[in-house]
Amino acid sequence: MRIGTFRAAFMGLALFAAMVTPAMAAPVTLYFTFANGGATAVGSITFESTLINNPGSNNIALPNAAVLGLTVTVSGAAAGNGTFGIGSFATVLFDTGGGTLNLSQNLIGQATPGGPWGPSSAGDFNLFSTGPPAPRGVDPFILGANNGADDSMPLTRMGPLPAPTSVAVPTLDEWNLVILALLVGMAGIVFVRRGNRRG
Repeated sequence: MRIGTFRAAFMGLALFAAMVTPAMAAPVTLYFTFANGGATAVGSITFESTLINNPGSNNIALPNAAVLGLTVTVSGAAAGNGTFGIGSFATVLFDTGGGTLNLSQNLIGQATPGGPWGPSSAGDFNLFSTGPPAPRGVDPFILGANNGADDSMPLTRMGPLPAPTSVAVPTLDEWNLVILALLVGMAGIVFVRRGNRRG
């Protein structure tokens, strides 16, 4: 009976540890648009926010646990059109301009010590490709198609999806996880005791 009770309690604790570990991760997906006339580069990047400096400058060599996903689609450029994934890029530059940016809102225009974050003032966001035809940063907040050889496109938007298209995902806070783990552990103990009584 003691072995069964210990096993049930251990399983409850293991389940709790498995649930709490993912809860500590904090991925943030930001959608961006670089545009100039008919040339656009539209995409998204998913940062593990616990691994980036905010405030601070992040010069991230890929692959890296700080960047969980990256995709860019270039269209309307003289050359270098297409969709490019994380493997097409060697480095991501994300500089908050000395300010702490609210990653749950549009980043462009947020206050920093050097002025509003964005092309007209402080900070930087750029991608550096492994080579053509993927786009490459050519100046702060400016992405050049075809490894920088063609259309230069300044950043015009960066932030989460607009409210109407975003999907809220319910999350469990740490106390709810503790209670859930305890309930699972107690259910396991009851189950083991009932099994022992029948045996």
